[in-house]
Amino acid sequence: MGLNSTATAYNFGQLGSVHMHNDHAESLTPPDGMVIVAITMIGATTFDKLTADTSSSVVYGGTESSNVYFGIANGNTGGNGEAVDADIIFPAGMTIYGRWTVVSLNAAQAEGGIIAYFGF
Repeated sequence: MGLNSTATAYNFGQLGSVHMHNDHAESLTPPDGMVIVAITMIGATTFDKLTADTSSSVVYGGTESSNVYFGIANGNTGGNGEAVDADIIFPAGMTIYGRWTVVSLNAAQAEGGIIAYFGF
């Protein structure tokens, strides 16, 4: 049976995407009213900044917080989440899901960078 849901239809990147591979001290931000909902690594990737969307009570991992990690908060699950730092290497082909308002690469990514997908 099919699911007719605008949340399903528009939260997984059907509303656009962007490629990024250089850092140049630049930050990637989504279009107005949107967030980055998924990031696919084309090559091994490290991040300087993953700023989680804080507009709802659901938490997402990022570089700024040491008590959340990809949707798990210590306060309500007993987890031991850690902030994503520049030492964490995400392998090529991996896709991470969440809600981010700013993404920045730690350094120029010689192997291709990332594709970031937009949603609401």
